Formats: sequence, structure tokens, C-alpha cells
Amino acid sequence: MQQIRWRTFGIETIATVAAILLAVVAISIGYALAWPISIKIGENDSQFIENFYDPEIGEGQIFRWTAESSQLHLPQPPLNTPVVLMLHIQDSRQVRPEQPQLRVQVGDRELARFPLSRSLRTYYLLVPPMIRPDKSLTIQLQSAVIQENDRGRGLGVAVFDVALSPTRESPWLPSIWVGLCAAFLGSCTYATARLIGVRRLTALIITAGAVILVGFGIAARPLEILPFVQRFTALAVIACLGVVIARLLVPTAQVNGSGADDRTRPPRSLVSGSHLPIYLAISFWMFLLFQEYMAWDGAINIGAPTWDFWIGGGIVIALGIGLPAWRAIRGRNMPLAQRQTTQTQIALVVLGLASVIHIGFNFEYVFTHQAADFWVHFKAVREWARGGALYNLSDITDNRFGKVFKLPPFYALIFIPFVETIGGEVMLLWYRVLNAGLIGLVALIWLRMWRLPVRSLSGVALLILLSFRPLFDTLTYGQLDLILLCLLTLTLWALREDRAGLAGALIALATILKLYPIIILAFFVIKRRWAGLWGFALGMLILNTIALLVMGWDVHWIYLTQVLPIIGGTTAWAENQTISGFLARFAESPKALTLFEGRGLGLAGTLISGTTGLAVCALALRPTARRSPAEALQYCMFLLVMVLCVPAAWMHYEALLVIVFAALLLHLRDQQVSVGYAVALGLSFALIAYGNQWAFFNGTVIGILTLIGISYKFYGMVLLGGLIVAALLTPTLYEQ
Repeated sequence: MQQIRWRTFGIETIATVAAILLAVVAISIGYALAWPISIKIGENDSQFIENFYDPEIGEGQIFRWTAESSQLHLPQPPLNTPVVLMLHIQDSRQVRPEQPQLRVQVGDRELARFPLSRSLRTYYLLVPPMIRPDKSLTIQLQSAVIQENDRGRGLGVAVFDVALSPTRESPWLPSIWVGLCAAFLGSCTYATARLIGVRRLTALIITAGAVILVGFGIAARPLEILPFVQRFTALAVIACLGVVIARLLVPTAQVNGSGADDRTRPPRSLVSGSHLPIYLAISFWMFLLFQEYMAWDGAINIGAPTWDFWIGGGIVIALGIGLPAWRAIRGRNMPLAQRQTTQTQIALVVLGLASVIHIGFNFEYVFTHQAADFWVHFKAVREWARGGALYNLSDITDNRFGKVFKLPPFYALIFIPFVETIGGEVMLLWYRVLNAGLIGLVALIWLRMWRLPVRSLSGVALLILLSFRPLFDTLTYGQLDLILLCLLTLTLWALREDRAGLAGALIALATILKLYPIIILAFFVIKRRWAGLWGFALGMLILNTIALLVMGWDVHWIYLTQVLPIIGGTTAWAENQTISGFLARFAESPKALTLFEGRGLGLAGTLISGTTGLAVCALALRPTARRSPAEALQYCMFLLVMVLCVPAAWMHYEALLVIVFAALLLHLRDQQVSVGYAVALGLSFALIAYGNQWAFFNGTVIGILTLIGISYKFYGMVLLGGLIVAALLTPTLYEQ
């Protein structure tokens, strides 16, 4: 047995070394192809400069003024290779010092000191090789400054272009920093793949694919990838850490395959479905760790609230110190299986309590911030109540995605009794209180629907799910997604109790508030719940009649003929996480809150969204027993389509997906899943539940990484859809 262990350790060590070599070679090749590196100052240069002034235009080019001491943080040159630093600069100050000079310094070494010219000139300076493990090569530009005026800027020199060129034609060896990042990236990617149950060869293939992709990015877009190569490494390290923690907290069962082909394979590690919430919670807190790493690495204007650090620290203390102490005092006399189960339950309770505290602080945030969307709605209804127009057609035409009221008239009925009787601040307070109560009501409905005790592990799991940022963004903005969440949860309950007519009426109420819940009618048709269609029709008739009697025909006619026809379309705005929004960001800035007019990508987004909707309908055709978790999961697929496949859906729309995660956990609680599935589910939850458009994006677009990274919630929804499909295609889901 000891020999087998040593042999396994030796093979694993060799494979890890191979992964490291793969990473170093792949990234070294990309690094070699990246040189020479040229930076156009003033254009996407924020990661390379420090203490420069804002861009200006002079000599027909963009430039920046330096201050008394400005720094250039350039990529580290190849190992032990001299490089030529090119500076394209000009001293165009109106008033100049008597002997204007520029001092160029690398680290503690003065590289050159030379007089400045009024004409635009290019200077070439030889930078000797330096073997240092620094992240970047820091060039200091120091000059005497002249004030523009009494209160003006202190101007140094105008910098137009900077470039670094190695003196060798083919620099193969990367800098120490890049080499270390490559080594850790390879080893941690391989280790993560192995920890989730992937075979050695497959893990090496995954590692090779990841590092080749990074190497290709460095070669193709060095200015956008090379300064952030350490963040890829951090992702791999944090992912590996998260999987290690989850596996330490959650016991796994080793199961051998039963087929002829499976007997030659190693045992699979399976996780109990009742323990999956631990994977969700651990993944959530790993995202906090990566966010703070980004802030430490130089990303500005991002970072978590202080309370998250205290909660995270409490989790570390409770799990890192409390659990070992419990094992030493109480658990040492328990059988191994009982000790592992009890330990996992304690961990789940700790993470559940952390979620409760996190939810509490989120409520504190909600009630201390303004609600821009609420005020748009409130003021529009107040204007109508005073004899004005409910819809500002010119503003809607100018920007349909702007802060303008464009919801169906029925939504105004919520505000009409109060706009003239109580102040807006009081109305907002009660609106938030009632919506906060809806979160608790949804939780109670879910527990009651499935006969789950409040004081149970399922109740703890629900607390972890409710630590869901889209819920609190909805509350903060004053939106109505929590009303829809409650209505759609009640709809599922009505369907489960064979009250399809009531379910249809609830969908009518949801649709008359916001149009996209009408998608659920497809589920009624597929499942032949014809009473649901009649209930929908009757509900629409009654609700629209009420709205017509209160608000009149004119408002409805304006909405149907002038508002509804122009509020469609998609946008590349960062908060739009739909399929169409994802594609639009490859052609337009994610800072643009305007209509995307690209026909090709727009058509592609529509086709992909439509195909996705048809695939969901096809999956819903599979027979399931009524009142089963499988049918609930099929219903929840349509909620995912409501958020993923419409042209535009903001991040707070994803509040509806808390039901989807709850349904998936409910189905899996009595089953066993692979570690890989558990990790994927945790990743999907964290991508959707953590943060919003400003969690990892400060408003500055720095290239392809921004375009890819800003869509992180879209990836979470796609991954969630894949996990649901995998669950629905598992035969054990379908009850006879």
C-alpha cells in the first residue's frame, strides 16, 4: 500500500511538473512574439502611467503632460536582455525654465539627463538588463514644472509615444515575474482540474488549452493582456483554494464504475446533494477574495464593503479554528463517518449564519441609498395625477434605455393612491419595506410548498441562496422584480396544486406589470395546462378593465401605439447580461446606454436567443410527474429564458433566478453528484449572486479583458442552463 502511494505521488509530481513546463513554454512563446511593445500615450494607457494629466491633442496627435515626477510602468523586458526605450516628447510650454531638462530614471539608477527641445523629438535610451522579480519596469520622468497660471497645473513635458524594443531579435526567456506567473498558472490549473475529479491526461489537456489561450492573448494583444497576466494566475490560485476548502468541508464518496469500460478507471468522487450549498457559499466568498486581489493589484474604484471583510474573517475563524477545536474536543470519539457528517453540518450552519449577517448589512445598504428607478416611476405617475402625461414620448424616443417611465399603465395603479397623499420619501420607505417582506414571503412559500421544515438544512440552504445581490439591487433601485419573484413562485405552487387557472391569472398579473413573463404561457401549452391559458385570458380581461376604468383609454392607446413599438431592441450597456447584450459589446462600448444598431450581431443575438428558447421548450416536452422537482426544474428553465433571451435585461432582473437555484438544489438534495458538477454549480451561483456591473468594472475600458470580464453574470446564466440540462437529461429525474 505504501509503495502504491509513493508511486501515485511520483506520477502526480511528474504530471504537475509537465503542467508547469507547458505553461512556461506556451506563455514564453507568446511573450517572445509580443515584442517590441509600443504605447500610444492618451489611448488606452491607464495601466501604464502614473501621475500624468488627462489626454490632450497637439501636433495633430494625442498626448499627456507629465507632472514634476511622473512614472511609466512598462512590461518587464525579457530576462537578461537590454532594451531600447523610445520617448516621443516635446517641451511646448509657453513659459520655460532657463535650462529645461528631463531626468529619466529606472529604479534607483539614473538612465539619462538631457535638455528639452521646443520641437517634437524622439529620444532613444539604452536600458541595461536587470534581473529583478518586479511586476513592471518603472521609468521615472522628472523635470522642473511651470504653472499654467496662478491656480493651474504644474506642467513638465508632453509625452506622445513610448516604446520598448529588445536588442535581441528573438527574446525567448520571459521576465522572472512572467515566468513565476506562468508556473503558478500551470500548476494551479492542473491541481484544480485534478481536485474536481478530472483524469491526469485530461487535466493536462485542460491546462494546455488554458495556457495556450493566455499565450496567444499575450502575443496578439500584449498591451491588453501582458499587464494583467498575474490576474489569470490569481484566478487559478483562488479557484484551487476554493475547491480545496470545499473538499475539506464536504465528505466525498468514492464510487467505482459498473460498466466494462469504467472498471479500468479510478473511482469517482461524489458529493451528497444536501451538501451542495457549501459549494455555493464557498464560491461566493472566493469572488470577494479575487475582487480584493484586483484592488491590491492596482484596480481603482472597486472593492467590497468593509462589512464583507468582517464576515469573511468570521468565517475563516469559525471554520479554520472552530472546526479543528471541535474535532479535538468533541469529535475525536465519534466514528469517522459521523464526524465528517457532523462537521459538514456545522460548516453549513456557519455559512448560513454568515449569509444572514450579510443579508442584514445588505438591507442596511438598501435603506440608506437613493432609488433612481423608483423616482422615475413616482414622478411620472404624480405628473399624470396632476393632469400631465404619464409617458414622456420625446425622452423615450431619444433613449429608450434611459431614466424614463415606459412600463404598462397598470403599474401606475400601485402609486396612484399615494402620490398626492403622502410624500415620495415615505412612499419609498414603505415600498422598500413591503418588497423586503416579499423576500421573506417567497422563502416561506418555498418551504411550505415542499413541506420543508424552517429549522432544517434546507432552511439553511435557502438562507445562503437569499444572499443574492440581484435581490438587493432590485430593492435599492426601487424596481418591481421582487413582486414578479413572488408571483412566479406562487404560480409554481398553483401548478403543483393542480390549480392551473389560478396560475394563469397570476401570470396575467405579472405580464401586465412587465411584459416578459408571458413566456410562461409556452410552459402551459407544452404541459397541456389549458386551464392556465383560460385563467390568463380572464385575468388579463379583468386587470385591463380595472386599469381602463381608473386611468382611461387614452393612456393605454398611447402605450400600445407609441410606447410599445419603440421600446424594443438591445444595448451594449454593461448591465445588460442577455445573449444579445453580450454580442453587442463586441461592437460597441459597454459604457453606451443607447440602442445597439448593428444588424449582423443583432440578428445573431435574436437567432441564438430564439434557438435557446426552442431548446428549452423541447426539454420541457420530456414527461415528468406533476408535483415533482423535475417539473419544477422545467418550469424554472422558462424563468432563465426570461432573463437570458430577451433583448435587454438588467442585472436586477436576475432576482428571479433564486427560484431556479432553489429548484435545482431541491432536486439534487437526495442524490449524489460529481465534484465537478458541484464546483460548476457553485461557480454559476457566485457569478450571478456576487456584485453587479461595478463589482469588477470601474468604467474604464482597457481592451478585450474588459469586454470579456464585464459579461461575467451572462456566463453564470449560461453555465446554470447547462447544469439544468444535465440534470433534466439524467434518467433518475423522471418519476414514473
